[in-house]
Amino acid sequence: MFGVPIMRELNSKTLASILIGTILEWYDFSLLGSMAPIIAQLFFPSKVPTLSLLATFSVFASGFIARPLGGVLFGHLGDRKGRKYALSLTIILMALPTTLMGLLPTYQNIGMLAPIILIVLRLVQGAASSGEYPGAICFLTEIAPANKRGLWGSISMFGVGGGILLGSVFSYILTTCLSNDALYSWGWRIPFIVGLPLGIIGFYLRYRVTESKIFAEVHEKQVVHKMPFKQVLQFNFLNLNRIILLFSLGTTTFYMSFVYIISYFVSTHRLTLSNAFLFNILSSVCMLFFIPIFGYLSDKWNRKIIMLIGAFCLCIFSYPIFKLFLSNDLHQLLLGQLLLAFLIAMFVGPVAATSAEIFSTATRYSGVAVALNVGASIFGGTSPLIATYLVHISGKEIMPCIYPMLVAFLAFFAVLTLKNNQKHALNEII
Repeated sequence: MFGVPIMRELNSKTLASILIGTILEWYDFSLLGSMAPIIAQLFFPSKVPTLSLLATFSVFASGFIARPLGGVLFGHLGDRKGRKYALSLTIILMALPTTLMGLLPTYQNIGMLAPIILIVLRLVQGAASSGEYPGAICFLTEIAPANKRGLWGSISMFGVGGGILLGSVFSYILTTCLSNDALYSWGWRIPFIVGLPLGIIGFYLRYRVTESKIFAEVHEKQVVHKMPFKQVLQFNFLNLNRIILLFSLGTTTFYMSFVYIISYFVSTHRLTLSNAFLFNILSSVCMLFFIPIFGYLSDKWNRKIIMLIGAFCLCIFSYPIFKLFLSNDLHQLLLGQLLLAFLIAMFVGPVAATSAEIFSTATRYSGVAVALNVGASIFGGTSPLIATYLVHISGKEIMPCIYPMLVAFLAFFAVLTLKNNQKHALNEII
């Protein structure tokens, strides 16, 4: 008999617990990206700013190396032991390395050992993050009313964006309140160290939630696979690859806008650090506002149509948006970020529900976790690194726009060939 209490109705406490936990965990994971200009100087000092930034983005990307394996692991735990179990574990595994990053001596203190330890901690972060977002997707879509899965599923992405927004707000406050010397000597450590108490709060909230009713019923009927991911590979391989491309587009465009563009302009002294954080805050608010709107619209209309329009626009408008970025006008830069944030929201709003509706309940966590983390690792997490490298070898700042255009082109055809299970109950999908 399944020992975890079965949730009988959707309630605000459960939603708040999952949402707050996701916000806190992605606050931890995003800090290295938002603080990249500072980390570059402290851990990878170089006379060439682009090379320092390239090294920092390599560490940022290293957090994604562990994610595919972590996706298999947490997917396995989530499908066999429950969504609540996996989600509670991820938040603690994220908080600890984040706090240790804030306590880590810099290159000036311990030399090459500093960036090596930073990479190790980032790998642990990557493994932990691999189970968070997929778990939130599974949990929220499973507890949602059948006609509101798009809206409730989009809340998972709202939590991811909310965590990154929280990190940007914290960083903005520090950069405006502290002197440059104070910021680089000790101030940068504060957001990382705060990760521990936030993680404890998140764990407490997660521990109090009840298990997804749909999963609990499957567990009670003993419809549990010994190797859930093996089932996905055997019976849902093509759809798995399509969902990988969906998540690839969302993460690629997101990290290009919120990590690469801002960090690149700070490193080339065309944007102050405080303005960079302010721009990220405004763009994050824009994206967070529209994500649940497009999630809601996907419940009223066809999810595929909305995603097709989003992918098409991201492909067509990447070049004009990058032209705005490179205009050397702060207003144009902000406009470009806001436009990209809107298009990202259009595409990712329906993605969570779409991905959950592709896999059966017994394999959902594994399928979503592997698809998301493979897409984020191969395309998303490497996008700031690839963008910086493209500029470095070509000498043309417009070159990075090619990357999101290519991914959007592939994602468009993935959506086009994807089966729409919007009208099916989740426990009917096999």
